[in-house]
Amino acid sequence: MDLQSKLENLKFAQSMLVEIARRTDAAGEKLLTYLIQMAHSEAEDRITELNERQPASRERF
Repeated sequence: MDLQSKLENLKFAQSMLVEIARRTDAAGEKLLTYLIQMAHSEAEDRITELNERQPASRERF
């Protein structure tokens, strides 16, 4: 999979995790919300890492 596709997939997952975390928090599921927030944080870290590898001429997320 090319770098741009990986970034797009991670960005999509990250946005979905935000919504899932909102819903689990509203349902009072604190542990599940925490775990989902950790997954969101990991996706964010990976996006940052991949953006740093990407040539400067390309669009960054």
